[in-house]
Amino acid sequence: METLPHVLLVGAGAERFAAEMGFTQQDLLTEEARDVWAKRLQQDMPPQIFDQLEQQTDIRQWVRLATDPERAKGTVNFIAQDAGGDIACGVSTSGWAWKYPGRLGDSPIIGAGNYADNRYGAAACTGMGEMAIRGATAHSIIFYMKMGHSLQEAGKRAMEDLNDLDGRFLSMMRIITLDKNGHHAGFSSAQGHTYIVQTGDMSAPDEVARTYVPIHSRWE
Repeated sequence: METLPHVLLVGAGAERFAAEMGFTQQDLLTEEARDVWAKRLQQDMPPQIFDQLEQQTDIRQWVRLATDPERAKGTVNFIAQDAGGDIACGVSTSGWAWKYPGRLGDSPIIGAGNYADNRYGAAACTGMGEMAIRGATAHSIIFYMKMGHSLQEAGKRAMEDLNDLDGRFLSMMRIITLDKNGHHAGFSSAQGHTYIVQTGDMSAPDEVARTYVPIHSRWE
């Protein structure tokens, strides 16, 4: 992307750019993943619908079989700070199983699923990406720190902001954060969740409990 003035490409344009850059096109769908996908749909979908799925004109009704993105996990977040104080964050996600074609989550959207600013810190999210997009959750944490709130208060406020979202579909949210001074924190809308921390003077990582911040959840 250093050759373009853009920061995000998706769909056919992303495929074309990858080809121009010399990347080999390959199918990333494994047989194991396809079997899991098919078995879930076949539990409720009639064979005649499943066999002609690409030709259906109303597949939106079958997205309800996805029920909740927490059924398929796979997002991994990292935040790192080097000796010079530079902060970076990255988000890797396997997406959302049984989603509607073309769905784009929060992971590649800067300010939604991740955000880093050397002046204040960084944040990264896992959970229902649609919520992080609507709440600009990662950026909200950094903005709250810019306003002078502590790391703990900033994370708590960003989580509580999600309670103001309306709509029929709300689910889980988890956040990891780091401020410019190297202080870290984690937050989750479910109890008992943790995150991993390691500094340059540690021989092994520590597992740290996330702060529990309850938020509304519904799936209608």
